[in-house]
Amino acid sequence: MIKRLLLALAVVTLSACQILPERPVVALYQLPPSTITAATDGQGDAVRSLRLDRPGTSDALNGNRLLVLASDNSFEAYPNARWSAPVPTLWRDWLLDAFWRDGRIDQLSVVSDGLQAQFELGGTLRALHSEYDNGVLQASIRYDALLIDTRSREIVASQRFQTREPIADNSAQAAVRALGIAADAMAAELIDWTLRETRSTVDTRTQQ
Repeated sequence: MIKRLLLALAVVTLSACQILPERPVVALYQLPPSTITAATDGQGDAVRSLRLDRPGTSDALNGNRLLVLASDNSFEAYPNARWSAPVPTLWRDWLLDAFWRDGRIDQLSVVSDGLQAQFELGGTLRALHSEYDNGVLQASIRYDALLIDTRSREIVASQRFQTREPIADNSAQAAVRALGIAADAMAAELIDWTLRETRSTVDTRTQQ
């Protein structure tokens, strides 16, 4: 009797295993590392320290899905693909690495570290996704940057940065590659702008 029950249980278990569908494998992506190299123009000499904050963003971009903005302005997600971190954290950490690679500011941190710094870079990330432009699929990044004097908590400068890059095909891999190229182009502009504005603020303080 016991043997029959065990045999029946084994058959039921095996049947359940065959009925339950296999879970799809989810690929985790990060932005490709920045290709920015160490600068030698010395613009950062007057700026000792900078900390980066997570950008504000919409609810749609606050998660870790790779998104496509369709022509009807609705978001769709690439199937079985995720970012390795929520988009705001992903962007902040990628930018931090780009600043390190540039090398003109020696002391870099993030706001959550709780460390002091001369200036703080934050803002709003409006886009970090794929979108269609006249029927052409492109990687799109839009970032409204805010540069803050941490001593006075005043806004030193603000500027919108926007870059686009064509995507080779409809795969998540192609979208990530294109977003990496777009991010690199933006970082080069953003870093130069940050150094220029912070240096101007430091020079103004010195003259007062």
